[in-house]
Amino acid sequence: MTNAATGLLTAGTLDLFSVKTRDKLLATSLILFNQRGFGAVTTAAIAERAGVLEGSLWYHFRTKKDLLAAHIGLIQNVFAVVNAKSDSGDDEVIIDGIFRAYDVIWDFRYLLRDDFSSLLEEEDEAFHAVQAVNDFLDDWTEGRMRHAEIHGLLNFKENEVENISEIILVIGRYWMDFSHKKYPEEQDVKLRQKGIKHIFTVLKSFLSDDAVGLIEARLN
Repeated sequence: MTNAATGLLTAGTLDLFSVKTRDKLLATSLILFNQRGFGAVTTAAIAERAGVLEGSLWYHFRTKKDLLAAHIGLIQNVFAVVNAKSDSGDDEVIIDGIFRAYDVIWDFRYLLRDDFSSLLEEEDEAFHAVQAVNDFLDDWTEGRMRHAEIHGLLNFKENEVENISEIILVIGRYWMDFSHKKYPEEQDVKLRQKGIKHIFTVLKSFLSDDAVGLIEARLN
């Protein structure tokens, strides 16, 4: 991918895209949807930022919904990779999985943040696909908390898991918008790092000493 995308998407997501026009359009639209929202971005804006004619975009993607569908496919594939070791009981693997999952949420945040009920018809296949992604993330986040607890990295009371999971999801979904308003001059990569620090601040009182050590080493 181009240098323009560096810092706007994490390295793992950038690796998904080649220099081919289709991939350039996918990456560019992902960045713009994240920055401005799906409803606010036009195909003309995507083509201009990607440095191609709008007709080239239409050749690969007839509508914005086709870009949306492609992004959904990508996030599903990326989460499949992240989850490849999800059953591991190794402390480092579990902590690494949390960091990697946060990167995915950050890179595809418009899918989790935007209100698609006002952008798509409820009978639209794309609407249900977005809902499925969001439902999966909700279940996945709570499942990761319980998995970490089983292996001694977290210690929750039964009624705390859902509440903490929801706080983490709020940070993952909306931190970018809040942080850009509060820190307009700050680079995306620093804001992303600050966001994950907030997540571990929420978790800190529930973390084992071993987990705290692994996380602090990773953050530093």
